[in-house]
Amino acid sequence: MEAAAEGARVYAAAAAVIDGELALAPAIEVASDGTIAAIHRDPSTIPAALPRYELGRRLLLPGLVNAHSHAFQRMIRGATHRRRAGDPSDFWSWREAMYAAAQGLDPAGVYRATRACFAEMVRAGITCVGEFHYLHHQVDGRPYDDPNELSRQVIQAAADVGIRLVLLEVFYARAGAHSPPLPEQRRFCDGSIDAYLARVDALRGEGVSLGLAPHSVRAAPADALREIAAYARAHGLVIHAHVSEQPRENEECAAEHGRTPTAVFAEAGCLDRPRTFTAVHAVHVDDGDLRRLGGQHVCACPTTEADLGDGIVPALDHRLRGARLALGSDSNAIIDLFQEARLLEMDERLRIGARICLAGPDESLGLALLRAATVDGASALGRPELGRLGVGAPFDAICVDLDHPTLADVGVDAWLDAVMLTGTAALVDQVYVGGVRRR
Repeated sequence: MEAAAEGARVYAAAAAVIDGELALAPAIEVASDGTIAAIHRDPSTIPAALPRYELGRRLLLPGLVNAHSHAFQRMIRGATHRRRAGDPSDFWSWREAMYAAAQGLDPAGVYRATRACFAEMVRAGITCVGEFHYLHHQVDGRPYDDPNELSRQVIQAAADVGIRLVLLEVFYARAGAHSPPLPEQRRFCDGSIDAYLARVDALRGEGVSLGLAPHSVRAAPADALREIAAYARAHGLVIHAHVSEQPRENEECAAEHGRTPTAVFAEAGCLDRPRTFTAVHAVHVDDGDLRRLGGQHVCACPTTEADLGDGIVPALDHRLRGARLALGSDSNAIIDLFQEARLLEMDERLRIGARICLAGPDESLGLALLRAATVDGASALGRPELGRLGVGAPFDAICVDLDHPTLADVGVDAWLDAVMLTGTAALVDQVYVGGVRRR
């Protein structure tokens, strides 16, 4: 069944999560512009003239929001798992393989790699992605005739697949403190903060949904961070950055700045506005970092953090200090936010030796994990209208097949917990973005 791109209609399902609550047998009225016009809990209120789509034994969930992706890294999936003589098999040796892949991409290659990645995301129920994009220029660092050529390839790939995109434009200036970029990093670098912001200005002028992304304190000096914070504040943009992913990152930051990466971002003004800064990873943080990140977002990427040996995000510590937890597929070795959500909880159980860590008092754990995969990811990307099924929101929705063997014999009250704690993206069999069926 292919939903019409225009014309009001109604979708009826066995259940749906409506504004954070499980509702049984709802009917969702979608307007011709793809937004939700009404939620009908009483069949007698449904306008008789509207086409009605019976979704059967399916659970409707908000479309998933992937808050952190490097699409091109999907190219090295499976290619970094052989131990070689002299290879420490750590994050830094993995990075060399990633750089080699990045060097081989021309604009057409960026488009193909990104489109393939985004298409897999849609199949997995992801309807919006924050693409942390740092392939900007030619291999030797020279800009293309259009300095935003590669950004436009990402934008086109998203449009062709039908996924919503928040382009997180990366600023990258150096290999580390007082060190110029390595040869394999030159295509990431704009040459100056002014050149970077000029590219951002051009994209903003075209209405691109975007955020600013100083790559890390390793790659962005403090004076550039201050300018990025000021620009983001002036234009109401979110800021995303890799933060304390590796102990070595902290050590190098302490040597240069005498403080932690989070403290450097805070001193530069990147954390001045509540809920506008997202610390990606935030694994190796101290008590001061936890305090500073309270009131902001932390984007955990558990499958990548495990793959790279980064460590475990102290998710409960972040949540108790007031940070909202979002989820990302990061390196895209695995594209499955159900698995990311489950690992966020399971890693925390292993870290602190307890069960049901991330649910609030009398709260469904499934609902708490779904929130990280939807509404809090949307908040991190500056798109608060996304990640929910409710009146006025876009009909970005996914159907979970309740007849899938994974959910066989699961009772109604346990549907959501079973989906989030035992399921994978294989449960998803229909995907809608703005009312248009994409799968």
